[in-house]
Order: sequence, then C-alpha cells, then structure tokens
Amino acid sequence: MLIGEKIILRPLKMQDLSLINQWRNDLELTRQTMGIRFPKTLEMDEEWLNQVLRDKSNRNIYWGIEIKESHEFIGIASLRNIDYISGVGDFGWMIGSSKFRGLGYGKEAENLINEYAFLVLNLRKLVRYILDYNTISLKILSNEGMSKEEGRLKEHYYFDGKYHDVVIMALFRDDYYKSLE
Repeated sequence: MLIGEKIILRPLKMQDLSLINQWRNDLELTRQTMGIRFPKTLEMDEEWLNQVLRDKSNRNIYWGIEIKESHEFIGIASLRNIDYISGVGDFGWMIGSSKFRGLGYGKEAENLINEYAFLVLNLRKLVRYILDYNTISLKILSNEGMSKEEGRLKEHYYFDGKYHDVVIMALFRDDYYKSLE
C-alpha cells in the first residue's frame, strides 16, 4: 500500500467490482480517460478484474484509490507496461465519482505513483497519454514544470463525432526531484 495525506493506494479487490463496472460504463469518464467505448457487463468487468488480480508479470500494477479517513473506494490508479531494462512505464489514474473530483485526490495519487516508480522500482521516466481536449490535466502537468510534451498522436482517438489528438507527456525522475526543491 502507498499511504498519502488524504488517500491510500491499495491493491484492487473483488469487492470493488460493482463500482468499477459503473465507472467503466460512464461515458464522461470514458471520454476523459480513453476508455473502452462499448458497454461492459458485470461479467466482462469481473473477467478484467480477475486478469488484473492474477497478473504476475510485474509489468502492470493497479491500485484502488481509497480515502484514508473513511476507506471509501473512489478511483483506480495504474502503472503499466513497465520496462525495467529501459526504466520506463506509463501511468494514469481516474476518480470514479464526480463528487470526489477536483479535491486533490488524483494529484496525490499521481505523486504517490511518482515516488513509488522512482524510489522503489528505480524507473527513470514515466509517460502519460492525455487527450488534447483534457486541458486541465495538460495545464497542471505543464505548469508544474515536471512533465514535458514529447509528442502527439494526431487524430488518434475518436469520440463525439470527431478525431482527437493524444498528447504524450513524459516525466523524468531528475525533473521530478528538481521540482520538489
């Protein structure tokens, strides 16, 4: 478990299934996170969650985001496609319920993942894929001076009747620690 001021990142559990299914069927969340755009049955998400829980590859890590005080499950964070030789991985997080968004939980989850990736796993670079219309995330990452745009996948994601660019942002370990000074 990774413990922050307001949240805990803990392993996902089968008890999380019903909320995961709700969130993965929420089109607004799908729009922001490049999620699967097809309806998902509870059985489909149960199969997905079982795959996550049984994954022993050490290349993908999923956490439940839980409020420290109330132990309420509010989202999912992940560190995926870890390449230990190159020292890179990609990450993301989502806060499932709108009532918990904008309260700093996602930012804290991101910081906990950064610390874990850089200090525990000895990764040197984290990559994030963000839709070009997710201006809030892009602004936060750019303004902190940590993440930098490395590239753009042109017209890569289709939603709402048109194609959108996906911005590739990268955070290097050295830049992250410089930003904390």
